[in-house]
Amino acid sequence: MFEESLREALRVTGVTVTALLPGATDTNFHSNAGMDSIEIGSSKKNGKDLAAKQGYEALMNDEDHVVGGDEETKQQAQDNRTAPEPVKAANHAKRAGLHN
Repeated sequence: MFEESLREALRVTGVTVTALLPGATDTNFHSNAGMDSIEIGSSKKNGKDLAAKQGYEALMNDEDHVVGGDEETKQQAQDNRTAPEPVKAANHAKRAGLHN
């Protein structure tokens, strides 16, 4: 919502805003957060070069947002958009190691 509001507010200025939703990306983020031993930290991640390339291409094509990563990541994002909020919360809690 923030990106969409910012994009609309800046539309008349010629500034383009694109939100990049990269999903799990191969960086030090999860390790630095102490998440190596939980599902979300130890799962397969997309390459940061792929996410950056997709974000750049979306920006250059004036897209309002892009899900960066492979087809599985894109499908997960689509599934997340249609899932009820309690289901999303439970899935995230499980992947974050909050529920066994």
